[in-house]
Amino acid sequence: MGGYPAHRLFNIIAAQFTTFLKDGMLVGDFGLSLQEVQFLEGFTDYLNPGTILVVGNAHGWSTVALALMFPEASVIAVDIDSDGIAFTNGLARKNGLNITCISGRSPEDVSRIVRQQGLKTLDLILIDACHTVEAVENDFSAIHPYLNENSVILFHDLMDHKMVPGFVAILKKTGLYGKLLTRTTSGMGVAYQQVSPQLASYLDCFNDHPENYNHYRDQIEHLSGKHASGLN
Repeated sequence: MGGYPAHRLFNIIAAQFTTFLKDGMLVGDFGLSLQEVQFLEGFTDYLNPGTILVVGNAHGWSTVALALMFPEASVIAVDIDSDGIAFTNGLARKNGLNITCISGRSPEDVSRIVRQQGLKTLDLILIDACHTVEAVENDFSAIHPYLNENSVILFHDLMDHKMVPGFVAILKKTGLYGKLLTRTTSGMGVAYQQVSPQLASYLDCFNDHPENYNHYRDQIEHLSGKHASGLN
């Protein structure tokens, strides 16, 4: 279930994101929205990762999507949800996807899992686990030793869960470049040391200058009479 405009479902923001329906009940955490999956699919024109790490697998929606986008990559996913791990690995086996979903916590188990999988570096990382400023900084610290000059790190839910300060702190501490993707459903972020000009231009399609974003927000607030989240 997912991909629904919030205004059609009682203005519940979660309606835009992806979960599963089992026995008439919603199960699992809310993962990437359909729009965000389509956004990531555009990366296939610019990236060819050999290794992908997903920190926060839930029931595997994002993990499977990335494995389908990049079938040549080795996709490792980390989570503590045993049902989600079994479900994801089962889907991978049935569909011949190069996925290994492993039980573990971030940040403490990430290094062990990466080493056990024989990986020396990570090319594409999606961080979508605990949604706090401290957690997102810790999750990044766990994967930082395994970055290479072409690694791309994606952060889900930065704006919606007020984690932008953690993202900014990561960029300041490491010197990485970053963009806050204001035109993605959850307000994702992306960090990197270097990317091709073509990928940078693609990312700019989903990124606003804070002044422009805040001006647009103010106009919408005036029209709706409601307060919107800004980038002050």
